[in-house]
Amino acid sequence: MAGDSPDENNAKYSEKPVTGDWVVLNLLGEPESLNPYTSSSASASNIFGLLYESFITTRREPPYDEVPLLVESLPEISDDHLIYKWKLKTTPRWHDGKPLTMQDALFSLKAIMNPFVDNLPSKPYYAELDSVILTDSLTMVMYCSQPYFLHLGFLGGFEVLPKHIFDPDGLMDGLTYFQVKNGTVFGTMSDYLKKGETVSFANLIQSSALFRLSNSLDSYSDEEIKWDDVESAIPNYKKLTVNERYTAVTGFLKEHPKGETGLRFLSETITEFTRGLNTLPEWNVISKLKGDISAEDRDKIQTVCQDINDRISRFGEQFNTHPQGREPTVASGPYKFEKWKTGTEIILNRNTDYWRGEGHAYLDKLVWRVLTDYTASLVALKNGEIDYMEEMQTIQYLTMTNQKKFLDQFVKSRYLIPSYSYIGWRNGHPIFKDVRVRQAMTLMVRRHEIAEKMLFGFAEVVNSNFYRYGIDYDSTIIGAKFNPDSAVALLRDAGWEDRDGDGILEKDGLKFKFELLLPSSSQTAMNLASILREDLYMIGVEMDIRSLEWSVFINNYIREHNFDACYLGWVFGMKGDPKQVWHSESASGRGSNHVEFRNPEADAIIDSARVEFDQDKRVAMYHRFQQILHREQPYTFLFSSMVKPAYSKRFKGVTWYPFRPGYQLDEWFVPKEEQKFR
Repeated sequence: MAGDSPDENNAKYSEKPVTGDWVVLNLLGEPESLNPYTSSSASASNIFGLLYESFITTRREPPYDEVPLLVESLPEISDDHLIYKWKLKTTPRWHDGKPLTMQDALFSLKAIMNPFVDNLPSKPYYAELDSVILTDSLTMVMYCSQPYFLHLGFLGGFEVLPKHIFDPDGLMDGLTYFQVKNGTVFGTMSDYLKKGETVSFANLIQSSALFRLSNSLDSYSDEEIKWDDVESAIPNYKKLTVNERYTAVTGFLKEHPKGETGLRFLSETITEFTRGLNTLPEWNVISKLKGDISAEDRDKIQTVCQDINDRISRFGEQFNTHPQGREPTVASGPYKFEKWKTGTEIILNRNTDYWRGEGHAYLDKLVWRVLTDYTASLVALKNGEIDYMEEMQTIQYLTMTNQKKFLDQFVKSRYLIPSYSYIGWRNGHPIFKDVRVRQAMTLMVRRHEIAEKMLFGFAEVVNSNFYRYGIDYDSTIIGAKFNPDSAVALLRDAGWEDRDGDGILEKDGLKFKFELLLPSSSQTAMNLASILREDLYMIGVEMDIRSLEWSVFINNYIREHNFDACYLGWVFGMKGDPKQVWHSESASGRGSNHVEFRNPEADAIIDSARVEFDQDKRVAMYHRFQQILHREQPYTFLFSSMVKPAYSKRFKGVTWYPFRPGYQLDEWFVPKEEQKFR
């Protein structure tokens, strides 16, 4: 039994949309925050996307391109794709009645790129945004250091936040976007000048860059170069002049097999220091002097740098924990925040004073009710406690909702958005650092069997990181199928054998035992993990399963790279850029390259493709990139799964879209005679 489709149910009402009623949705994973820059969970973006707005938005019909929202029109773009000029509308205003201005937009960009703000998922997309100028109260000009084929979407797609709420003390006032973006320069320079070493203006930047490199090298993993290695390899290092030291260090890094990263870091530091210090009026005056820097001038520069660093770092710390992240009471969108009761519900109300006027939202209230498992969610749907279940399990879709009583009340549907699930093997882990081990693990996952039998064909096996039906996806890649014999051969080749007869493989005294972390909300993850655990045990591999609540899972383990292997997924756009997830720059700190994948060729392809506007050439680059992933297997790519929702038939205006979250609640409405909540 199929029941009505969304289109058939919509067609039962032919009048104009009306306001009123609520929709109550289930929320399987409670978000860690509703701050757009510090939260990366899909559940959070589904909610804050109705609160905060951007310069542009996505057209809700093919070709699903960009259209203006907060701005008058799409920007004026220079022929070299480096300059973007935006004109803000005069009508947008915040929920507290204050006007939304270009100062808010400039502040928001500073917040994104503040090095002390915990928002690494966003940062890579703005790395080439070099400077931002407000030419008048409504006009912003963005200057980019490099072209990027997705600049329009990201430079216009950032959520504009209220400056007067997030920075009431004006910590970012008087600081340029460039100064904030390069904020660590000033802290490093301040720390260096505090040492009180005698240095001339001519070589201050070189000496401070070496100081920064020494600190950076000592923060690398044990397998990288240590600063002591550098000094010990250079005779009489401490007796050399600054110029001699700099020449010797660069020479050492050029010759060292692992010196490429340090050499690039040193070069970038020189550029950052030069440009950063040149933004200071004090530096422009002092740098014209000759000879060694006097104690007075040194203290003057140090004080200015320390002040800038303190302001930037203090803002970042406050922003990361700002109450607005928990209670976003001031935004600009068609819905307003009412409350968030932990473990219970999050509620938004329709903004009756929305700056765009009527006709942009109809439901009076949106209620996300925290229900941490699928069974409870379906029971709540059937009992009328919720109206919309965003995702049903396959067994629920096929059998538990296939009765006339259910289909008379609810619409069942399915749609596909760009996404995939995966098992991530932390490449820096002692067991998974060997590519042969990762290849063997993929051979032990019954991907095709699980897709067909456990998921009943509601999932397609994927072999790479791009949208399965997008132009970038390389469909020529033949993914691995379940093959224990080949897996055992690879492990044996990598040196793993059962030497003590206890049934568990070992190598160099290390047992092949690891833990797979799962989000507790995913029954599919638990089912797959249970099958994998049994299969691995048969070849001498012991896998423990650990299930964690989402916010703990993502914040305490995944972002901290504190895991052996994990089950997770990505939801992304129809156009792809692998930098956030796959570039080595995101493999440290709390970056999105959680599995610590590092590959110089992959980095080079990612960087080159970002500045390639010829679609055919860019697709060829991405195909080569996918071949590298296929060889290295940092992930075992699993499935792109169908979303299987169900919702009450009283809702009309329901449409599915091939971009997140797949639906738009501001289009939904309920005819007056069918409204449940008044």
